[in-house]
Amino acid sequence: MRTTRNTRITALTLAAAAALTLTSAGAANAAPAIPLNGGQEVPAPNDFGAHGWFSYEIDGDQLCYTLEVDGLSAPAAAAHIHVAPRNAPGPVVVPLSVVAATSFEVDTCTTADPMLLAAIEANPRSYYVNVHTPTNPPGEIRGQLK
Repeated sequence: MRTTRNTRITALTLAAAAALTLTSAGAANAAPAIPLNGGQEVPAPNDFGAHGWFSYEIDGDQLCYTLEVDGLSAPAAAAHIHVAPRNAPGPVVVPLSVVAATSFEVDTCTTADPMLLAAIEANPRSYYVNVHTPTNPPGEIRGQLK
């Protein structure tokens, strides 16, 4: 009876340790939520009322992300990941899906060049995400990746 109880305790302990290990491993791949606002956009937008969040995970050639936006001055026309340091505009490297609305949430995955995604993972601060509107074609809100 005592051996059965010890075996059960050992099994439960191992299961708990495995669960913690798997949870920690998954969390290591997820980037923190990135705040988006007009104050980070370059050039400065015409309207500063909008804000949002961007979070992402990279796995091989898959970029899975959530883009939440609220209060744009006009319906979103596009969103992208660009390469450029903070306070500088840069070229588009990954197009993102948007909804033609002033407030929305997109939760999806896209395929991209695995080498590009590896570069984003290695140095996320060299990239930013922004949302474009007809009112602010260069971008209305922006957030530097972390």
